[in-house]
Amino acid sequence: MVKSDSNKKNRYDCVGLGVNAVDYLCLLDPYPHVDDKVDVIKLSVQGGGPVPTALVTLARLGARVCYIGKVGDDPEGRLVKSELQKEGVDVRFLWCDKKIKTAKAFIWVDKNSGERTVALDRDKKDNLKKEDLKFLNSISTRFLHIDAREPEINVLVARWAKKQNAEVCLDVGSLRKGVEKVFPFVDHLIVSRRFACGFVKRSDPFKACKELMKRGFKTVVVTIGEDGCICGTGDNIFLSPGFKVKVIDTTGAGDVFHGAFIYGLLKRWSLRKIAEFANACAALKCKRLGGRAGIPSLRKVKNFIKNFGSSSF
Repeated sequence: MVKSDSNKKNRYDCVGLGVNAVDYLCLLDPYPHVDDKVDVIKLSVQGGGPVPTALVTLARLGARVCYIGKVGDDPEGRLVKSELQKEGVDVRFLWCDKKIKTAKAFIWVDKNSGERTVALDRDKKDNLKKEDLKFLNSISTRFLHIDAREPEINVLVARWAKKQNAEVCLDVGSLRKGVEKVFPFVDHLIVSRRFACGFVKRSDPFKACKELMKRGFKTVVVTIGEDGCICGTGDNIFLSPGFKVKVIDTTGAGDVFHGAFIYGLLKRWSLRKIAEFANACAALKCKRLGGRAGIPSLRKVKNFIKNFGSSSF
């Protein structure tokens, strides 16, 4: 782990902690059934992982961000690190460990719908330990973005964030053990329809959002794909509609949404404006193969929203 050379704290808009991976993407037509054999139309290799991709989004939009995590000291790990560096994400606290292998995500994308299937090959030994986080007193942040995949470490880092009055954003895409341990520290819960409905055992995402709001979060957002997102805060709950685009690949759309949403929080926009902005960023991403290739610049997303007739920007 590389530590700061200065006694002065490194200050960030957002610090992210979460699983990191290399994405191997195949665009396919037709999409295969069991025992089928098909040709690959297009292949792409990109850095992946929900939190790292959200940080790349924030960096492209102009925020100062830092990633905390662990990868293998292998070709994939070096690719992960170099891509984040090129995007302007501070990786001084990215640990490259010779004893583990970097996670790989194998992703099959349906050319006709843009929907995908993901298989993650992750080394269970890549979890961070408490002693890996001694550097925390050398940095500060306005927001912490986590994925709850390592609940104990997530809680530890969330406690650190709370001590400096930072707000915590949580990304959960699917049901998994231990996520509730993190809930008491979360300000902004931004989850998929699959998680929201599955967690509260409701089929209606509006009702699921209302149930989650009872847990005391400042904001609850349930993403619902091309239809946009459902947002709740206080006694207010509303639908922010999505933007219709020609979809090439939905991989990473939720991750980009998270990064754009945090950017809006940094700017202290209204929740409706933040949701519209995040929906637009996610839609633009879907026009390219992979989670990162289509992440827009701030100017591009503002022009995109204006072209749809919105007066927000």
